[in-house]
Amino acid sequence: MNQVERWERIEAELKAAFSLLPENVVESDNGYRESDFLSFLEANELLLAMEELDGVIEDNPNPGREFWEHLLKAASLMGHLHANRYESILASTT
Repeated sequence: MNQVERWERIEAELKAAFSLLPENVVESDNGYRESDFLSFLEANELLLAMEELDGVIEDNPNPGREFWEHLLKAASLMGHLHANRYESILASTT
C-alpha cells in the first residue's frame, strides 16, 4: 500500500469514528471540538484529527467499542503508539 492509499484508509477510519458520535456530544477546549477535527482532517493532519476525536472521552460518556475500534485501526495504520491506549480503552469497554 502506498502512502496515499494509507492516508485514505486512515481518513476513512477517522470519518467512521466521527459518524458514531451522538448529535448532542459535548465540546470543549480540553476535549473534543468538531470544528477542530474537521479542520485537521481537511489539512491532512491525520494524527491531530485522531487526537481531537479521542478527546471526546474527556467530557462525554464512552462512545462505545466500534468508535475505539476505528481509532485503533487508524493508529495502527499510522504505526502510532496511540494504538496501545486504544487497545486498553477497548479492553475496558463493554
